[in-house]
Amino acid sequence: MKTSVKNYINTFIMRIVNAAFYLILAVSIWGVLIRIFSLSNYNVTDLSHIWTNEAGDFCRLSEFGSQDSQRVYYMPDSIAPDTAIVLRARNCYVNFYVNGELLHEDYRIHSPLYGSSPGSRWHMLSLDASKEPVQLCLEVTACYSDSKGLIDNIYLGKTQEIYRKITSERIWGFVVSAFLYLCGVVIIVLYFFMRRGHTAGKDLLYLGLATFFSAQWLSAESILWQLFVGHSEVIHLLGYTALTAIPLSYGMLAVHRLKGKLRTFSIGFSFVSAVGLIGAVILQLFGIADFHYSLIITRILLVFLVPLMIPLVLSYMNSGNENSKKHIIFPLLAVLVICIAISLIKYIQGSYGNYSSYVRTALLCFLMCLIVYQFNQIVTTFSKGMKADMLHDLALTDYMTGLYNRTAFNEHVPEYNHIIDSFSPLGIIQFDVNNLKKVNDTLGHEKGDMMIKAVADGLRYAFVHFEKECASYRTGGDEFLTVINAISADEIYHTCIQRLMQYCEDFNKQPDLDFTLTIAHGYVLVKGGKTLEEAIDEADALMYENKRMLKGLR
Repeated sequence: MKTSVKNYINTFIMRIVNAAFYLILAVSIWGVLIRIFSLSNYNVTDLSHIWTNEAGDFCRLSEFGSQDSQRVYYMPDSIAPDTAIVLRARNCYVNFYVNGELLHEDYRIHSPLYGSSPGSRWHMLSLDASKEPVQLCLEVTACYSDSKGLIDNIYLGKTQEIYRKITSERIWGFVVSAFLYLCGVVIIVLYFFMRRGHTAGKDLLYLGLATFFSAQWLSAESILWQLFVGHSEVIHLLGYTALTAIPLSYGMLAVHRLKGKLRTFSIGFSFVSAVGLIGAVILQLFGIADFHYSLIITRILLVFLVPLMIPLVLSYMNSGNENSKKHIIFPLLAVLVICIAISLIKYIQGSYGNYSSYVRTALLCFLMCLIVYQFNQIVTTFSKGMKADMLHDLALTDYMTGLYNRTAFNEHVPEYNHIIDSFSPLGIIQFDVNNLKKVNDTLGHEKGDMMIKAVADGLRYAFVHFEKECASYRTGGDEFLTVINAISADEIYHTCIQRLMQYCEDFNKQPDLDFTLTIAHGYVLVKGGKTLEEAIDEADALMYENKRMLKGLR
């Protein structure tokens, strides 16, 4: 009933949203500046290009294309104290040998839930100090016969320095994914909040889901979770499921945003995405084929998603929003188009690493275009809603006393009738100010207005501890009504009437008041059996009886 509460909620949510954006923006800028202007030199050795095969030929660590084990070797002249080797293995298992002795054996995944690959698994092995040359050997077994295993980010040095170097290189992608996580959660929460007021469409929900799934995939691809938390197979599964869900979420967003042939295309695209997602999950859960083998379908869908990206952005730009921030969107669109073109070329050439990085950049630009517009629309909607609530509150408030007016009471009547029909107790108190006409005629309307305001202040004082249970109205010039919606209505009535009488007694002690404040009242407790109108008439009759008693009339 107190619609001003909605204003407080709206204001609170918008402040949280703004604070979250400013916080993430500050952290992002701070992280980028540190990365750009940092002069720290990490005392580590990059071992990516110095490994040899069993024939002694230099080999690349991205060509483990068979499920048969392959060995690569490196022989440093010496090992300093407190030295470790850290590496990231993708879609392969790695056993580590030192001078021919097995130092570390990679554990295999046996659960069908996680498939055949541990994803991006980090390995960190401490090495004993040695002044003599040491033979290091990596025995690599690729997880898939149709996909190459990969080893990268392989460093030799102090563990702390290696961790700092890896983190500094990948923190930007991690911060971006965290920002998108926040955006996705905020958008989904705002959808469920705004849906109650019928001010949010399903496109807001699907944008939130698309942002969340994209953030989950980008977060897994940053591989920092795997470095600091471990459990790479779990993060690998979450990344694959998120990537598989991305086309469906964007397809449903397009269904709710686009029209004509593009909408028809979006419906078909969403249907294929849904079938592909369900099929991939079923195959994974029953151990028939893991997500890796169904990923080709997802990649094809992502290619077909490209024609929907530009129309989706344009659908927001053409929505009549004056604050469209086109100076932000056009550069993002330019980067989006360039990244899409480069990623398609890289994918055709078979360069998966570069391909995926360009896809991530394009996806990020696309999301930022939509998020900028969507949050702009959300702010506009909230602003209009708050203005409407303020106007509504003004229409329901008596300008002189600040209490509810007759219009507000008429609006609340259906709720009160529902309470009476359910046989719940409802207290009705009619109030009337004695001698208001006499005060207006002899002392002037200014004193009369003072008397009316004093009554309103008295009602606020009397019912101050029961604001949730009681609502007071000014229904006429000198007539007031209070409704008590509580099981203990009788107890509240007696308590508050005593406080009102005490208020009048204290008020009348003021010097040079020129009038005496007396308030007549009548009280009726309704528990079904009569209508609200009948209860008000009965309370009104009791009020006039109390009025005559206060005037000394029988």
